[in-house]
Amino acid sequence: MRRSLALGLLLMLFAGPEVTAQLIDDALVPSGRIRLHMSPIHTRWESRFGLTEAGVAEREELGADLTRSRPETLFPGAEELASAIEQLSTQDSDVGYVPLLGETIGRITQDVTRVDLGGHIGVSDWLTIGGIIPLVRTRTNIDPGFLPDTLSGNLGLNPTKNAASGVSLFLAEVKRAELAAQQNALQACSASSLSNSCTSAQALSARAASFFDSAERAYSASPFFPIEGSSTATVLTQATTALDTDLLAAGLTGISTPMVFASEWVNSSEFANISTMPGFGIEGAPLGDIRSGWSAGDAEISATIKILESAPPESIAEVSRFSYRFLGTLLGRLPTGTVDHPDFFLDVGTGDGQSDVEGRLLTEMIFNGKWGITLGGLYGIQFPRTLVRRVASPEIVMPPLSTRHLVTWNPGEYLAFELAPILRLSAELSLFGEYRMFKKSTDTYELSGSSTGASVNPALLEQETKLTVHEFGGTLRYDTLARWRQTGNNRPMQLHLRVRKAIAGSGGQAPVTMRVEFGVRAFQRFWGSP
Repeated sequence: MRRSLALGLLLMLFAGPEVTAQLIDDALVPSGRIRLHMSPIHTRWESRFGLTEAGVAEREELGADLTRSRPETLFPGAEELASAIEQLSTQDSDVGYVPLLGETIGRITQDVTRVDLGGHIGVSDWLTIGGIIPLVRTRTNIDPGFLPDTLSGNLGLNPTKNAASGVSLFLAEVKRAELAAQQNALQACSASSLSNSCTSAQALSARAASFFDSAERAYSASPFFPIEGSSTATVLTQATTALDTDLLAAGLTGISTPMVFASEWVNSSEFANISTMPGFGIEGAPLGDIRSGWSAGDAEISATIKILESAPPESIAEVSRFSYRFLGTLLGRLPTGTVDHPDFFLDVGTGDGQSDVEGRLLTEMIFNGKWGITLGGLYGIQFPRTLVRRVASPEIVMPPLSTRHLVTWNPGEYLAFELAPILRLSAELSLFGEYRMFKKSTDTYELSGSSTGASVNPALLEQETKLTVHEFGGTLRYDTLARWRQTGNNRPMQLHLRVRKAIAGSGGQAPVTMRVEFGVRAFQRFWGSP
């Protein structure tokens, strides 16, 4: 007894996770007693059971979504910038421009620390009711791992951020040149539209118009721009000079203001803050660590009933050859938690912020008081709610601001199955092996209310929301409730330590979690005999 108690108390040195309650923890409270419950839970993951481009399941790091050989493509406008630079630098469509910024090797870890605080009361020997209020703190650790290419790179930070006046002067002068060339073409063609002078003037006007359009697109397309001294900057300077020469040769005002280029390389700090810059399409939080304070998760209320249960032994010395219990639980989950914020990329919410109804069945069989097995299953229905989302596929870390819409989210139903072989080490101490399978169907989304922004397809949010996860683990449990029922001595208590890890899964976004949980339950008489 002392050895079992000492080992049970050692469990209090550990703390840890589980975002969803274990079926094998469902139990009745003795009639007239209150059971107070506290369970710290820690869940951590840095990878997922993802999908290849061909749709084949594979395990991948969360940081894979940030790992790029062309990190400028993480932000809107990369292809628009490349197209505009090509148009500025050459009329030969066979000559391509290859932007070079550097590379990213992303590293992402996420964790949820949750403390379940609850109370349950034994209304009768066959009915227990109660609830749990979770306190939740979430963390997302993000390191984009940006490495600028300072040797062969050709992109820096867009000069509209630190040299906006110079960019404005250059574009204004090109626009004046375009208008002058247009007026010159009108005059040259007023006498004869077939003359060589008309043809030349029209070509120069079209060239000036194309140059202005491409320059304006290049400056507004992306957070990046060719850097001063790069071969790309040299080509663009030559193109500007050539247009200026031809304008002057036609007797028109030229382009005396030089084209403005990026003045320095993008460093890791600037790269992480580009998502906050107005005017470049994202306008969200910095791409960095997210720390939430302690706040409420989704609260739970439940009622557990005894369907069948074997009679307890008449004395402590007596060992039952076979004992069993069969319980049913109806649980409601309330919308007291908060979902992840649409402007904090890779944020983890404290809950779903919507209601669930869940039904559970649990059976436990013990043989010769030494070993046994627990089997349980649950099925849950989730109700819809309206929220703000950036409507994009799950692999896009920083969706554009234009995709931010009000949507109606209808989460898919879910089910779980648990199996736990039991080894009784003593009358109070038990060891459980655990297998758990959790499966959820596809979520659905619809645009809602007076949504504004670009036209989007809400079906993008439904991608990879269907998932299956298989977990293995174990629990060490210290429980004096059975002895108290027989002797009535001392106050009963229950302690447990659980470790569980996801070892297989599918769906594309199923996290590979490691969970550690410690739980303590204390009992207090509310009515009835001591």
